Amino acid sequence: MPEGELPWRTIRLTVAYDGTDFHGWMYLPGIRTVQGVLQEAVGKVIPGETVRLVGSSRTDAGVHAVGQVAAFWTRSQIPAEVFPRAINAYLPEDVRVIQAQEASPTFHPIQDAVRKRYRYLLHDGAYPEIFYRRYVWRLGKSSSRLDVEAMRLAAEYLVGTHDFASFENVGSPRKDTVRTIYSLEVRRGEGLSTEGLPRMGGDDDLISIDVEGNGFLYNMVRNIAGTLMEVGRRKFSPDGMKEVLESKRRAAAGMTAPPQGLFLLWIQMRGEEASSS
Repeated sequence: MPEGELPWRTIRLTVAYDGTDFHGWMYLPGIRTVQGVLQEAVGKVIPGETVRLVGSSRTDAGVHAVGQVAAFWTRSQIPAEVFPRAINAYLPEDVRVIQAQEASPTFHPIQDAVRKRYRYLLHDGAYPEIFYRRYVWRLGKSSSRLDVEAMRLAAEYLVGTHDFASFENVGSPRKDTVRTIYSLEVRRGEGLSTEGLPRMGGDDDLISIDVEGNGFLYNMVRNIAGTLMEVGRRKFSPDGMKEVLESKRRAAAGMTAPPQGLFLLWIQMRGEEASSS
């Protein structure tokens, strides 16, 4: 290091965003992405430096996040706790830095991620919820509601370490399609209160699919949600999920659920305890 030059620091961020009007996380020239607007905002806080910001999860267009983890490297001496307020001053209203902290020089948001939790929300009530349309998958008219118990039984087949090739879309193939799902919970209404905005129906109109794992393939969570929805509509039995998994064929699984119902809840890094939410 040249004499007088300050050392590099690693600043870790926790970021939340409404993904509706973003073309996903990953930076694309001339296109509005979360990484793009964050890098631009950080650059205004630390002018004179070329900002390289890395996110742990490359969420798709329309997908939301409550606890995305990102990091950037800087020689600035701005205290870590000042960065959220400073960066947020330059951010649009649909993305916010929730927390900033000094991290180890060896910290990397992708390499150090060991566990992630996503939530997918579906709505099968009698009337569409116009104030939640950006955040749930509104299912079309059906003769009956989704069979949540059948969805729970089908979900049990996916818990554990398996080859999830049946749930990976073409577009970002991985050499290794084996992943571990630690928990996969399907709930109707319970713990999903959305008080605060006017509603046409009740909490029982909402169904959540919470998936926690060590990593996910391209569109894996949305494909799991779409397949469980088809189980809930009795297009095939819960036992059929075992055959879908073992087939290792994308065509054997259900549809890809739309992006607006998906939320990245949190990411656990190496050496940390998992969040309870």
